[in-house]
Amino acid sequence: MRVDTLEAYNVPQDILAIWRESVGENLLPVQERAVKEFGLFGDANLIVFSPTSSGKTFVGEMAAVRAARSNTKVFYLVPQNALAEEKYQKLRARYDGAGIDVVVSSRDRREFDEAIAAGRFQIAVVVFEKLGALLVSRPQMLESVGLVVVDELQLITDENRGPALELLLTKLK
Repeated sequence: MRVDTLEAYNVPQDILAIWRESVGENLLPVQERAVKEFGLFGDANLIVFSPTSSGKTFVGEMAAVRAARSNTKVFYLVPQNALAEEKYQKLRARYDGAGIDVVVSSRDRREFDEAIAAGRFQIAVVVFEKLGALLVSRPQMLESVGLVVVDELQLITDENRGPALELLLTKLK
């Protein structure tokens, strides 16, 4: 499936241009299936389970960016501070010119916490435990968020972090 065909799913041309530049002209098979067979751009919940390097992360990015451009706030959850920083830098570099406001929150990055609490963002990249802590003090944050992308969901089976992630996902639901 060509990236250009995503125009049929109301993906704006400027976003399609960014995607062509960043991932190429064609989607990978798992990305195509997420769009065509599983309704990535619809209202359903979706869990993508596939091998490493198959394109799962870009599926989450596509969903997040399309939602953000449709005025839906997005929590993009990651398990580690370093991954949060990497994802924040990547999304910000790709989409800042497209008018998508990307912020980050982790143990090391707190400068956007007030903006997140007040709903002044479009995509918030947040470490699992940090979002849990933010929700304790400001549960009303959930009222403004319409999409949650969880990267590295397999950590739900981790004996140390899994229960906290499960509790966070239960709160989000």
